[in-house]
Amino acid sequence: MTPRKLMVVAGEKSGDLHASRIITSLKKLSPSVEVFGVGGESMLRSGAEILTDITGLAVVGLAEVASNYFTFRRLFRRLIEVARRRKPDVALLVDYPGFNLRLAPALKSLGVKVAYFVSPQVWAWGRRRINKMRKCVDRMIVVFDFEVPIYRRAGIDVVFVGHPLAEVLTPTMSREDFRREAGIPEEAKVVAILPGSRLQEVSRHVPVMGKAAEIIRGKVADARFILPAASEELAGECRRLLEKHRVSVPITIVKDVVCNAVSASDAAIVSSGTATLETGCLGVPLVVVYKISLLTYLIARRLITISNIGLINIVAGKTVAPEFVQREARPGAIAEEIVRFLTDPGVHGAVRRQLSEVRAKLGSPGASQRAARAILDLMGP
Repeated sequence: MTPRKLMVVAGEKSGDLHASRIITSLKKLSPSVEVFGVGGESMLRSGAEILTDITGLAVVGLAEVASNYFTFRRLFRRLIEVARRRKPDVALLVDYPGFNLRLAPALKSLGVKVAYFVSPQVWAWGRRRINKMRKCVDRMIVVFDFEVPIYRRAGIDVVFVGHPLAEVLTPTMSREDFRREAGIPEEAKVVAILPGSRLQEVSRHVPVMGKAAEIIRGKVADARFILPAASEELAGECRRLLEKHRVSVPITIVKDVVCNAVSASDAAIVSSGTATLETGCLGVPLVVVYKISLLTYLIARRLITISNIGLINIVAGKTVAPEFVQREARPGAIAEEIVRFLTDPGVHGAVRRQLSEVRAKLGSPGASQRAARAILDLMGP
């Protein structure tokens, strides 16, 4: 019998990680399924054949996308050729909507069933994209329950599986052990600094976050700062930026221990994205910071239809984490909120209670297994 085939396209490190967990679950359910596509080290370790690794090409903004246009075009053409030749039963497109929503119709025209995991944020902007998705997405696999009625009303087959964070938000070290290993006194007030996972995000966020840290230290004498970096490249860039902008307070940079670092902290300054949800669901009061190019910001401001951009606030349905976007992302304003979290136990406790309610909305652990079953079901017998 010819084995069933799954093509996966994940263009960022977070998507690579989500996809790898689904692939691992899928292979436990059906070991003979062949998996190939675009991804990174996590997908490779899960047993997928990696055609191209573009997880390092995670870009934000129109100018950045335009500068990589020919790279994306070459990849697009290669994937269509591979799909035509290898005839996958299903293509699993993971997040990365700028590329994947263009790829989906082309795959569909070849007779490939399309499953989409981590829905494009149509609830925030571009609702008209739903009409396009109705024609080219066979199954939308969503991670938030509020997304279900949006797609159901549009006539798109939708399955809610819960958020992958629900199965991984467990620190591997205690707060005490992490602080001891990092050389941080137990009684210190610790602030986690998460500037983003892309170099362009880091370059915009580290200077303002570093200057905010200086102000915080001036008002909270025992404040300490820790910056978890996802790779040595990002860690090196953070060190360079802190030195370049003459940030005068020590900031401890650690690699690949985001969950441990955040859970050992009392507050956090976080770049907008999934990290805001991860931080909030660990019960750590946070502020959301986001700076992008002026052109991208001006266009986004006209397109976005919701009041908050932080994922933690969107899931909460209200502002539980103050947001500082573009010109509002000033060190003094950021520092003021963090100082409130560190010095007012009433404020700190109230925010933690609101964050616990958000975590409950992620669903129960097992999102990857449920997603794998939804994909196998789409493949058919």
